[in-house]
Amino acid sequence: MLIQFSVKNYMSFKDEVILGLNPSNDDEHPENVINKNGYSAINSLAIYGANASGKTSLFKAMTMALVTIKNSNVTQVNQPINGIEPFKFDETSVKEPSEFEFVFIADDNKKYVYGFSCDKKRVYEEYLYQYNSKKPSMIFERIDEKYEFKAQKKLLEPLVRFNTPNKLFLSTATNWNTECTTIPYKWLAERMITFTDTQTLTDYSLNLYKSNSQKEYISFTEDLLQAADINISKLNINIKKMIINMVDGQAIRQVLPGVVPHEVEQMEVITEHNISNGKNHIQYNLGLGEESLGTNQLFILGPFLKDALENGSTVVIDEIDKSLHTFIVKHIINMFRNKKINKSGAQLIFTTHATPLLSLSTFRRDQIYFTEKNNETGVSDLYSLDEFSVRKTENIEKGYLLGRYGAIPYIMGEEL
Repeated sequence: MLIQFSVKNYMSFKDEVILGLNPSNDDEHPENVINKNGYSAINSLAIYGANASGKTSLFKAMTMALVTIKNSNVTQVNQPINGIEPFKFDETSVKEPSEFEFVFIADDNKKYVYGFSCDKKRVYEEYLYQYNSKKPSMIFERIDEKYEFKAQKKLLEPLVRFNTPNKLFLSTATNWNTECTTIPYKWLAERMITFTDTQTLTDYSLNLYKSNSQKEYISFTEDLLQAADINISKLNINIKKMIINMVDGQAIRQVLPGVVPHEVEQMEVITEHNISNGKNHIQYNLGLGEESLGTNQLFILGPFLKDALENGSTVVIDEIDKSLHTFIVKHIINMFRNKKINKSGAQLIFTTHATPLLSLSTFRRDQIYFTEKNNETGVSDLYSLDEFSVRKTENIEKGYLLGRYGAIPYIMGEEL
């Protein structure tokens, strides 16, 4: 489970900001807290803010850091580190590296701290600590090309020669099956799943629908649709194989000399509706493309949510309320709050503009975060509702819309 993520000098975040999932002293909603091996973290976190305030930039920072970790081992010498975008509205920051840090509980139930700083050319700092007690034990530290090791020195030091300035040593060491780095690497690479665009989420879920566990994913999504009060009694998915001719990545109808046909898979999704005519129920079928945007969104979210809840993953979704009613979003949040459903301690981190969710009847104060950008400097900030003196009976939605916590747009010439 994720305990904390911090980022500095990335996109609109010039200064360090911290997204903390470790619970405060608030004793409200104990069902919203996960406990593992003496460590605690909240199971859901909502981020609010005006458009262009930094919500997506925060999620892109998480995604970029995780992608860099996953791809580092296959990075070629002198190949740039893709995705690094420092704060550009400052002559100093634009020349400095971006910084990222994760604090988490891995699958061995131990706490780890892993962080690195880099620009597009090289890694400047990298470190990994493990907690076997209340104090952290260093596994390795790296500043430029100088490495320091403690308990695992004999195992890790020989692997330095396989690393390069543009690679993360965590990935290099894991490639050589060192257990002390493999366990935290696997959690970062497999247990944290981020989505900042609809297409990536769609591709992820469609691949799961094509897998050998197709029936289980369909069953979960059917239950999700019915819980959302959508009149779909059954989903039918057919995978068809087609032969097409490709030229420069484009499908063509005619066969040209030298063109090799390619076999591709096409998914057909049919929804069944039981409709009453006053006397009997009659089954009607529709294609998924004929369904609403909200139905399509739930169809895509289904496999993703099933895997997350079963594997205890930390999932990050930008604009979870896209095309979905607030009640349906709340139902998804409640799945993570329900310990009978969320048996593995999964976490949901999401951005939204759905203000009806802003309620202390659902969330603790430490589960609500805001992003706000200073339009004069272009710098984004991230802060929690827990930083305000909020009464337990206070109407959070009303207070937010009145601007008490900031993070709302101010429309020129209008009073809302």
